[in-house]
Amino acid sequence: MYLSGSKWHMTKTRRKRARPLRAFVLVLVIGVLLYLQQFVIPTIPPLLVPTPTPTRSPASYVLEAESQFASGRLDQAEQAYLQAIAVDPQNAAYYIALARVLVFAGRPEEAEVNARNALLIDPNSAVAHAVLGWALDFTGDLLDAQRSVERALEIDSNLALAHAFYAEILADFDLYDEAGAEARRALELDPSLLEGQRAMGYVLEKVGRYADAIGYYQAALALNPNLPLLHISLGNMYQAQGEVDLAVESYLRANSLAPTDPDPLSLLAQTYARVGEYGKASQWAGEAVRQDPSNPYLHGNLGRMYYHNNENDLAVPELAFAVRGGATEDGVQVTGLPLDPGDARAVEFYYTYGLALAKIDQCADAIPIFEALIRGIPDDETAQVNAIEGLVLCGVVEPTPTPRPETTPAP
Repeated sequence: MYLSGSKWHMTKTRRKRARPLRAFVLVLVIGVLLYLQQFVIPTIPPLLVPTPTPTRSPASYVLEAESQFASGRLDQAEQAYLQAIAVDPQNAAYYIALARVLVFAGRPEEAEVNARNALLIDPNSAVAHAVLGWALDFTGDLLDAQRSVERALEIDSNLALAHAFYAEILADFDLYDEAGAEARRALELDPSLLEGQRAMGYVLEKVGRYADAIGYYQAALALNPNLPLLHISLGNMYQAQGEVDLAVESYLRANSLAPTDPDPLSLLAQTYARVGEYGKASQWAGEAVRQDPSNPYLHGNLGRMYYHNNENDLAVPELAFAVRGGATEDGVQVTGLPLDPGDARAVEFYYTYGLALAKIDQCADAIPIFEALIRGIPDDETAQVNAIEGLVLCGVVEPTPTPRPETTPAP
């Protein structure tokens, strides 16, 4: 029967013909999707997540540090060693190398810390004990310095570096024969050791053999011509011999290698002051103050140069910073130096300050300084003479009459 209007027919629908190609393509697509899901998608980094960068090896930082040290870029060498330590903090050699750089950079207190860090990792490291002793020598702790280097030599009696540092320490104890023997031993063990050449130069400097010391400092510079400390040592020898131009050349070279270090600038000022060129001396001393305006010694040195150049109005405020302290125009705080009999530089600043005040008619401020010198520094003849001179200028003490030569009456 057929129902009119019905959507259903009693007859079966005729089956379509099979299509093999379409089925093959469908299987292939499914296979590709499964492959992507299993092997490709897991290797794709998530969106907006930074790709991790490979960590540099500590050895590469050490190579960089050694290159920077050879070029005299000590700050950059320090940073490279710190990066090596950050990657491998248990390697004592990195702390030792950093300590060595810091001594050459004029920061022995920090060098001591790093040498001690090395010994925490390796208590039997002869090199670490030796470098610690060298750092302590620079900080003035001679007894501990001696003990550290002697411990290094107990561990390794043929460590040239330890003999070199021992030579410097013994020289600072004024044991010059023993110091010379240690320096020679260091060079016998390693003729190319920079510290060995420096040690021999230092021992010869201490005994006043400046010409011989120059040769060893030059030999050290031949091994590394870019270390400011060596140029300063060489300049000191030239200055001691009165070779002003050569001393200035050495200090200028040190300044070019360490432009933020006030020491070469202060030495330039001292060099010109020794030959009476106080105008030039004041210029360099002023540059040193600009490098480190919180340093009372630098202010005092600048005040001395002004005083000797008869510029007392300029000398007084600089010497006041050294003696009394205070804040500079830029707001930098300066701490004044105590009147310490063991600090010859501070004592000189005190009596120079008093004399400068007296010469510009400020005796009310000058007299207490002179009285403090007389009471507090009784064994310093130079300080006593200058204090008495100041009291004479201020009219407190009568000048001592100059004895007249006796005359024989005419017959």
